[in-house]
Amino acid sequence: MTALNAINDLNSYAKSTIAHSKRQYAKHGTLHDVAKGAFSKPDIWAKPWVPMDFDFGLAHKHPLFNRMTKSQQLAWNHLQWGLEYTVVGQGERQIITLNKCAVSQYADILPSVVKLEERECFEEIDHLAAFQEGLDALHGKYFSHRNKPLWSIPASGFPSETLNKIFRKHLGILANHILGANFPTLFFLTRGMKTHHFKPFENAIANHTEAPIGIREVSHLHRLDESRHMATALYIAQLSNQILNKVPNDSRILFELAIRAAWPKDRMWEYRIRYWKSALSSPIFGSISKADKNALLAHIKTHTAASLTKLHPRQERLTRQANKRIVEQSGLSNKMKKHFVEILRQNEQHAPLVEAVQIQT
Repeated sequence: MTALNAINDLNSYAKSTIAHSKRQYAKHGTLHDVAKGAFSKPDIWAKPWVPMDFDFGLAHKHPLFNRMTKSQQLAWNHLQWGLEYTVVGQGERQIITLNKCAVSQYADILPSVVKLEERECFEEIDHLAAFQEGLDALHGKYFSHRNKPLWSIPASGFPSETLNKIFRKHLGILANHILGANFPTLFFLTRGMKTHHFKPFENAIANHTEAPIGIREVSHLHRLDESRHMATALYIAQLSNQILNKVPNDSRILFELAIRAAWPKDRMWEYRIRYWKSALSSPIFGSISKADKNALLAHIKTHTAASLTKLHPRQERLTRQANKRIVEQSGLSNKMKKHFVEILRQNEQHAPLVEAVQIQT
């Protein structure tokens, strides 16, 4: 494909995607408004919100779980929803800032791409407000003794959201400067893979017939937005290096630093363990002894570590194939694609995400 064809294709895609988003919002309203309705209904607490098998720590297979009351088991299930959507929310906080940095190189070449990312940022802000409705509801139900709702630590960047907030914009500007055309390619490649990671789980929530209809609707509408975001990530990761009038920086050292910032070692294990340790402090679990809580947490630590060395059964099709496609079709040079895959495969928690990728040498 020539650079002109790539520009025309991406321009057409950007304009049609913005129009699609506006039609969806005109039909359904904001996700925030849908969430306000969903989480204000008192009957949501009597039903599970997510399928039982979501928990990588296999808490439901520990003997203690069977001794929990029905209310405690439901609380655990609701808090699993909280974990999933705080992780997604932390990622969307990063995206709101870095999206703008990642497409700044398009400002003079293809303004429609900048407008597309402005639209996607609008959606991400809406998503965060919607998730906060759910987290506030969980806080009121299970953590009224705490000042703030329970959030997981970020899945990328610094473990501290305060530090991420301080440095996020500066890191985006720096990445543009030192990585050149490789920055938008790498950013959207990573963004797409992280979306692919959660997509099968969100599909499952949207189709979970035991869950309250409002909870399902929030996941359904969010996944519609994220399906567009997945397509955007694929397009820009594939075409950026052809379109942008800059020489990519193929420095292995700089490239590796960027990848490791996006995929910190052991972070997927860490944010889950920290979350469940905090979750067990809820008064709903007050009748459980400290020894039993410690035994359950030890079980979760062991099984989370083991579970993360392979794709979850729900990820085996969509995540595997979507990751294969976006990496293999990205505009990175084969040398840098190979380096990207090698770096992820060095960590047993990240290796499954690129297990199907094959790079021609």
